[in-house]
Amino acid sequence: MRSINFSKLKSSLTGWNAAAYLLTEYLRSPQKADGLLDALPFPDGSSARAQAQSLFLGAIRQGHRTRSTLHNFLKKTPRPEVQAIFLIAGHELFNSPPEKKPKIVHHAVERAKESLSKPEANLINAVLRKLPEAFESIDQENLAQYYSHPNWLVKQWTDQFGRKDTEALLRWNQEIPPIHVKIPSANIPDELIPTKWQGFYKLPTGKIPQSVHALLQSGQAYIKDPSTRIAPQLLAVKPGDTVLDLCAAPGGKAFEMAQAMQGCGQITAVDLPSSRMDRLQANLSHLASNTLTTKIIQSDVLTLDRELLPDLFDAVMLDTPCSNTGVIQRRTDVKWRLTRDDISHCTHLQSQLLHSAARFVKKGGRLVYSTCSIEQVENKNIIEHFLDSRSGEAFSLEKSVQSYPWDSGHDGAGATLLVRNTD
Repeated sequence: MRSINFSKLKSSLTGWNAAAYLLTEYLRSPQKADGLLDALPFPDGSSARAQAQSLFLGAIRQGHRTRSTLHNFLKKTPRPEVQAIFLIAGHELFNSPPEKKPKIVHHAVERAKESLSKPEANLINAVLRKLPEAFESIDQENLAQYYSHPNWLVKQWTDQFGRKDTEALLRWNQEIPPIHVKIPSANIPDELIPTKWQGFYKLPTGKIPQSVHALLQSGQAYIKDPSTRIAPQLLAVKPGDTVLDLCAAPGGKAFEMAQAMQGCGQITAVDLPSSRMDRLQANLSHLASNTLTTKIIQSDVLTLDRELLPDLFDAVMLDTPCSNTGVIQRRTDVKWRLTRDDISHCTHLQSQLLHSAARFVKKGGRLVYSTCSIEQVENKNIIEHFLDSRSGEAFSLEKSVQSYPWDSGHDGAGATLLVRNTD
């Protein structure tokens, strides 16, 4: 990731200006939004950090609508610095009552005067005054523009799910995601709101209370969406099982499986070397005990061999890299970065990973293939092709679950349980 240096800001360091600076960097070279937000110079819990994060993610969430509307007023694509102000102001204008819109325009123009040329500031002033009326004239039948998604993705979903469910999905993706925490114990802080999913609680605000923070630090709780329970429940690990967790970082599914194993058995976690391995190491260290052993192997799953893993396992969890189309509400930048080719590349890798994972399942053992995608080509099709292959002949399909956000009320996910035949 490119280094973000806030000392280069030409204006004062406020939440608004920091968001514009981050967005400028994002427009220059798209990166994962979470990584950029980590670079914010404000302390956790500060109002400036909260404002910067809200404006940055909001501008991305509403960005396709703002960009398509701006095409009516711009002869050419402006510099990233100018686009950033347009996108942040567009986000604010779309979500604000009429009486606040003049103040939003004035503030954006004043910020533009601090860091941009006079002609650019004048352009921002002229266009932003027209934007509220232009937003109001957007035809709701144009789902891509109205719900701020790329045209190709909306068409793909409409073909796959139909217009009604696609609109429900788009509406879901545009909402601000809640924060859920999994706490298996009975020691539940009063600030948390119970949910219909056992062990999952919702934070009342985006800020983590100190009582919850203490549980997270001690490994007694984990921030995770309720959709993450699906794959571990399918795998149904038991006390004493040997478990192989592939593509394991940062350790959310290992946390879930360790609870089901009641602290007894063995978990071997495998993932590529990266900064996320530090978090995996920390999370597994909380799980380890005299009766539950944990091991980390930094390796590409595709090149794993029997020297590294000489034994076969009772249960194998494969949580594959995917398009992330089930988690766009939570990772709104996905719809900016994702392309049709990305999905094709994902399916090719997913197929290879599934074949590789199958090598480590003992006879009678279980294998769960999991994604956070809602695309059939990344879930059902992958499983069908695997079962039709030579290595897939050794397995039987036990159960498949596909979660859709508009139906489940949480992130989308796909998971399939395969069992290796005993003969």
